[in-house]
Amino acid sequence: MQGNIINITRYCTDDGPGIRTTVFLKGCPLRCIWCHNPESQEYQVEQYISGEIIGRSISAQEVLEEVVKDKVFYDVSGGGVTVSGGEPLFQPLFTAEILRLCKENGIHTAMETSGYADQQVFLKVLEYCDLVLFDIKETDNEKHRRFTGVSLEMIMKNLRQLEKAAIPFFLRLPVIPGLNDRKEHLLTVKKLVQELEHCQGAEIMTYHVLGAYKYERLGRKYLCSQIEEPSKAQVEEWRGLIGAK
Repeated sequence: MQGNIINITRYCTDDGPGIRTTVFLKGCPLRCIWCHNPESQEYQVEQYISGEIIGRSISAQEVLEEVVKDKVFYDVSGGGVTVSGGEPLFQPLFTAEILRLCKENGIHTAMETSGYADQQVFLKVLEYCDLVLFDIKETDNEKHRRFTGVSLEMIMKNLRQLEKAAIPFFLRLPVIPGLNDRKEHLLTVKKLVQELEHCQGAEIMTYHVLGAYKYERLGRKYLCSQIEEPSKAQVEEWRGLIGAK
């Protein structure tokens, strides 16, 4: 089982519990205007204008051989492997195989996803997930389509399917000043957290400009270049609105 990845990052602490290895897959059906990993959007291996290669083809078995090297750290810290992207559901068979192999080797598995995929595809990959980090970009369908290029409908249906599957999950919110920092949006997320039994809480993914340079290296224009990073006070206000601990 082959797939395309950007990289495999070890000793991560922000992609689920404990010390983790995060596998960043290539390819995403969304086009979030604030995306800080534009090199992850296209499935195929690319080049920066400097000639540097972005991405590589790898087998699920090779991924396992890399991530299993740190199993002792996962075991001690309660960590494991997280498949992220891009969008893992854009390569569903590859993602499922990575997660299956990890589970067979006693490694805790997590997936970070936008939830944008056919329902049967989503359910198949969930079979091998111990935890899901579910991104919520916007809760208004019109704004979601404007910001990401896709409808919210299928995403919300899959969120309900995730709840039915009884798999623990967190909601993750990229909040961008002046775009989706609306009080109504954040309060809607808070309501979702309260309604969904298996939701472990919501997290703010703070907007930053660290990925802006990548657009220039790709020969593309960054549409959020005029947006400033939020202050700590702003972030704390957002966290309060969603009820984050």
